[in-house]
Amino acid sequence: MRGSRLSKRSVALAVGALLTLCALFVVGRPWGMAESDGYRTRLQQLRLASAELEQDVLRARLGLPELHGSESSAFEALKARAETLRDVPSFLSEEERRVMAASLEAYLRALEDNRALLVRSRQAQARGERREADVAVQALLERSASAQAERLVTTFLQLHERAQLSNERSRVVFFAVSLVLGAYVVVVLVRLSRASGELATLNEVLEKRVEERGQALLLAGEEQRTTEARKAAILEAAPDGILLVDEAGRLLELNPTAERVFRLKASEAVGRDFLALALPASLPAGKREDVAAALREASGNATRLESPCLRADGSMFPAELTLARVPGEGPARFTAFVRDITERKEVERMKNEFVSTVSHELRTPLTSIRGSLGLLEGGIVGEMPEQALDMVRIARSNTERLIRLINDILDLEKMEAGKLELKLAPLEGLELVEATFSGLRGVADAAGVSLRAVVEDAPRVKGDRDRLIQVLTNLVSNAVKFSPRGAEVAVHVRLEAPGRVRFSVVDRGPGIPEVQRGQLFARFHQLDGSDTRSKGGTGLGLAISQAIVNQHGGSIEVESALGTGSTFTFTLDAARSVSGSHPVVGASVKDSSRYNVLVATADTDLSALLRGLLSQEGYRVVRAASLAEAAKVLEETPPDAVVLDTQMPDGQALDWVRSLREQPRTHELPVLAVSGRSAEGEGVGTPLWVDWMSQPLEESRLLSALRHAMRRPGQARVLVVDDDVATRRVICARLERLGTVQVFEAADGESAVALARETPPDLIVLDVGLPGLDGFEVVDILRQGRGRATPLIVFTGRDLSRADQRQLTLGITRHLSKARSSEEELVASVRELLHELLSHKDGGLEKRAVS
Repeated sequence: MRGSRLSKRSVALAVGALLTLCALFVVGRPWGMAESDGYRTRLQQLRLASAELEQDVLRARLGLPELHGSESSAFEALKARAETLRDVPSFLSEEERRVMAASLEAYLRALEDNRALLVRSRQAQARGERREADVAVQALLERSASAQAERLVTTFLQLHERAQLSNERSRVVFFAVSLVLGAYVVVVLVRLSRASGELATLNEVLEKRVEERGQALLLAGEEQRTTEARKAAILEAAPDGILLVDEAGRLLELNPTAERVFRLKASEAVGRDFLALALPASLPAGKREDVAAALREASGNATRLESPCLRADGSMFPAELTLARVPGEGPARFTAFVRDITERKEVERMKNEFVSTVSHELRTPLTSIRGSLGLLEGGIVGEMPEQALDMVRIARSNTERLIRLINDILDLEKMEAGKLELKLAPLEGLELVEATFSGLRGVADAAGVSLRAVVEDAPRVKGDRDRLIQVLTNLVSNAVKFSPRGAEVAVHVRLEAPGRVRFSVVDRGPGIPEVQRGQLFARFHQLDGSDTRSKGGTGLGLAISQAIVNQHGGSIEVESALGTGSTFTFTLDAARSVSGSHPVVGASVKDSSRYNVLVATADTDLSALLRGLLSQEGYRVVRAASLAEAAKVLEETPPDAVVLDTQMPDGQALDWVRSLREQPRTHELPVLAVSGRSAEGEGVGTPLWVDWMSQPLEESRLLSALRHAMRRPGQARVLVVDDDVATRRVICARLERLGTVQVFEAADGESAVALARETPPDLIVLDVGLPGLDGFEVVDILRQGRGRATPLIVFTGRDLSRADQRQLTLGITRHLSKARSSEEELVASVRELLHELLSHKDGGLEKRAVS
C-alpha cells in the first residue's frame, strides 16, 4: 500500500514537470531575445556615431563648426565601442560568430583608414595643397566607416533572423521529443508502480539477508580477534626469540622470548641495528657478512646459520639464526628467529666425550683381548688342544666383529657430524680395485665366488684412498655374501664424460625387492632382518659407504632384478692432473737437534743437498770445505758423525781418516764416505767407514746409516708407551718374539720422556691418550732433543685428523689405529722401521778396524 501511494505521487510529479516544459516552449525564451535586442541596439548606436563623425569631418572641411568633434579621441571612442561588440549573443553558431567577427574587423579597418585619410587631408590643407586635401576627403566619404557599420547591422539582422528560424524548428522538435519522453516517463512510472510491491517484498528479504550477513560478520570479527589473540599467545609462548627487522637492519618488534634471550626490554631494542645489537664485535668478518647477506635475500628462502650472539650484559651464547623475508607488498621486512643452542652444544660436547670414551675405553681393551687371543692362537703358551684352539679362534673372530661394529658406529656418527676428514689425492682406479680384492680374496674363495676387475682406459680419480677402499670392500663383500657358489662378482671402472669415473659392482645374487630398496642405505637395515638370518653383518656398511661417497660429491645407486642380480654404482671426480712426485711423509722439522754432523766437501751442490736433507731430519750441520777446516772443527767441537767427500782439494781423504782412527778422541767417530766410485774402486782394502755411499746418493740409506751409527750398541731398543697394561703386555709379547728386540715399557708420558732420555730408543710405539703428559706433549718434548729423529709408530684408539698426524711426527712415522690395524700390521711396521737393526745379531752395524 505504501509503495502504491508513492507511485501515484511520482506520476503526478512527472506530469507536472511535462506540462511546465511545454509551457516554456510555448512562451519562448525571453532571455535570448533580450540579449539579441541589446546587441542590436549597440550596433545601431555604433552606426549613428560613425555617421555623426563623418558629418563633423564635412562640416570642418566646409568651415562650419563641428557638433561632436572629429579629433583622434572620437576615433578611439568608436574603436572602443566596436571592441565591445566582439562579445556576440550566445544563440549564434560558431560559423555565424566568425561572420560577425569578419564584419567587425572590416569596420575597424575602415575606421582606421578614415582616420588616416583625415590626417592626410588636414596635413595637405595646412601645406596649402587644397586639391590633395579634397581628394583625401573624397576618399574618406567613399570608404566611410558608417557604411561598414550599416553592413555590420545588416549582417547581424540576417543572422538573427536565421537563428530565430532555426530556434523555432528546434523548439518544435524538442517539444515533440519531450512529449515522447514524457509518455515514456509515464509508462515507466506505471510499470514501477506495478513493481513496487515486488520491490517491497524483495526489500524485506534483503533486510533479512543484511541482518544475517551482519551477524556473520560479527562472528567472523570475533573469530579474527580470537585468532589474532591466539597468534599473539603463540608468539609470546614461542621458545625461540622472534624479531622483526626492516630493510635497513633496524629492529621493529620482538617477542618476550627474545627479550629474555638478549636480556633487554623491547623499548630499549626497537630502532637499534640488529647486527650491532645481536652479534659480538669479535665475530669474524665473514660470519658477519653471512648474516648481513641473509638480511638482503630477496627470494624469500629462509637462511639458517649458527653464530655466537651477544646479550645486553655483555655475555655471549651460541645461537641458531633463521632469517627470512616476510612476504607482502610495501617496504621489505625480515623475520629473525633466534634459538639459544647452549644446551644442544653441551649435548654435542657430551656426545663427543662419550665417543672419545668409547674410542679409548672400549677399543683399547678389545684390542688387548684380540691381541691376547692372537698370541694364544699363535702358540705363545705352547700347543693347545684342538677344541680349545677352536674356541680361541671363535673368540678372536667375534672380538674382531665387535671392533668392526664399534668402528662403523663411530665412523657413521663422525660422518653425520661432518667431521670426517678426507685425504684427497689422485688415485689409480685399478689400484683401488686390486687393493679391495687383496683384502677379500680369502672371503671370496671360502664362498666359492670369483672376483673380476674390468678397468677401461686406466682412469684416475680424486679421493681418499682408505675410504674408497672401504666403500668398495663393503659393496664387494655384500656381493660375495649374497652370490651363489660358483658365481662371479665383477667390478667395472670406466671414464664417464665429463670428468667423472664410474664404479660398478655387479653380482648374480637373488636381487633386491622393489619395496626394500628405499631403506637399503638406512642404519642397521638388512635384507634379512630376522634373528635367524644366515648372512651376518651389522647393517651399517651401506649407510657408511653412502656417507663416504656423498662426501666425495657422489651417491650410490642400485639397479636390481629379482633372480638375476644387482648392480651398485657410484661416480667420482676424475683426477685432472697427474703428479710424478709423492708427498713427503711427516712434518718438516724446524727445531734444531743436539746431534752435530760435520759435512766435509768442497762441492757446493753436494753440500747444499746434504745440509737440506740432514737439517730436515733434525741434525745440526757444520760444513768444512777442506780437510784443514774439518780438522779445526774436530779440534774445537767434536761432532757426532762425519760425512766425508773423498775428493778433497787439500789431501787424501783416506789418509785423513786413518789419522782419525789413530787418535783416541776420534777413534770411534762414525765416518760416512761419499764418492763417485765404489770402495773397491778407491783401492781400500779394509773399510775405514761406517758406510760407503756412491753417488748418486740414496737418501734413505744415508739417513739409516747415520741413525744406526750414532746409536748405542746392542739389541734394537723399542719403547712401548700405553696406559693400558693388557695392551702393553700384548705388544711387548709380539715384539719380544722377534728375538733381537729389547722392549721398554712406560705407562704415562713422564715415564716415557725419562726412558727416552736415559736410554735412547730405536723406535717408539706411542698411544695418544696418556695420563699426565699425553702423546702430543711427549712428541713435542722429544722434538727438542736428540729424540727428534727417532722412528715413531702412533698406535692409538683415537681417530686422528691430518693436523693431529702432522703434530704426532718425529722421524719416520707411521700412524696406526688400534681398531683397524691388527697386531700383524703393527709387527710389520716395526720390522720395516728396524730392518737394519734386526738384520744383525747385535742390532747394529759393525765398525771395522783400520788395517
